[in-house]
Amino acid sequence: MYDLIGDIHGHADELRALLHHLDYRPDAAGVLRHAGGRQVIFLGDYVDRGPKIRETLQLVRGMVEGGAALAILGNHEYNALAFWQKDPAGGYLRPHRPWHIKQHWATIQEFSTPELYREWLDYLAWFQTLPLLLELPGLRAVHACWEPRHVAYLRHELPGLRLTPDYMLRASRRGSPEYEAVEVTLKGREVRLPTGLSFADKDGHRRELMRVRWWQNPTTAATYRDYYLEDLPELRGQPVEINKLDPWHYQDEKPVFFGHYWLRGTPRLLQPYAVCLDYSVARGGQLIGYRWEGEQTLSANHLTWVP
Repeated sequence: MYDLIGDIHGHADELRALLHHLDYRPDAAGVLRHAGGRQVIFLGDYVDRGPKIRETLQLVRGMVEGGAALAILGNHEYNALAFWQKDPAGGYLRPHRPWHIKQHWATIQEFSTPELYREWLDYLAWFQTLPLLLELPGLRAVHACWEPRHVAYLRHELPGLRLTPDYMLRASRRGSPEYEAVEVTLKGREVRLPTGLSFADKDGHRRELMRVRWWQNPTTAATYRDYYLEDLPELRGQPVEINKLDPWHYQDEKPVFFGHYWLRGTPRLLQPYAVCLDYSVARGGQLIGYRWEGEQTLSANHLTWVP
């Protein structure tokens, strides 16, 4: 069985505390391991923002390579790969603009010496061994969104669902099918806001596209606040205009676990077959896990964190 853990963002102390709470202890080689044979599934976003990124990577990679854990790619690892991969047209796949540097700065600082930079290059190579998602008997794991058409496309294009430099290059071209598949899978579904509206995201950037609750049927959402992931005063209380939305939502009865969305408050299930495990540890929230025992219908009692 598995213990799934959401976005860590360099918070190694909180990760160690949660793993201890879940009964993982160091073996003779120092790898944290569960005596009962359980494995962790890490849901991505190991780097950026936090104070102990290198230690987080050492811990996560050590568990994966020691057979004590599985891990998937998060959007921050994807962004890091694009930040450091040169573009044949000049520059890098993720341009070194001030806000991109700011988002990645904590990681850059941790690997700032020549010796540590060589170690960082090794971690970048390791990121390319991590799959974009996992489908195991009884469960699915993805960083941001499990949308079947994009999952099928990625499976067709990427054997083992692992990124290649060529795919990264194609995915860096906005509007390409490679770009759309990665954006939705690692960053979430978005819809365009009503004309003239925008909002500032958590990093202060103005956006005209809004992430939506893809695990919820939009036809059952009473208002925009029930469907959008940001509360815009201009739309507060207004009913969702269904005719302007793509009505797809997750309807499968196979549980899906994901992170990414910076939720706050008391951890809870989103619906019987979907749960987000990102509760903003990098913004003073909790690092959250879910102790999966094989159940198809998820249980809030299996959500766990350090009190």
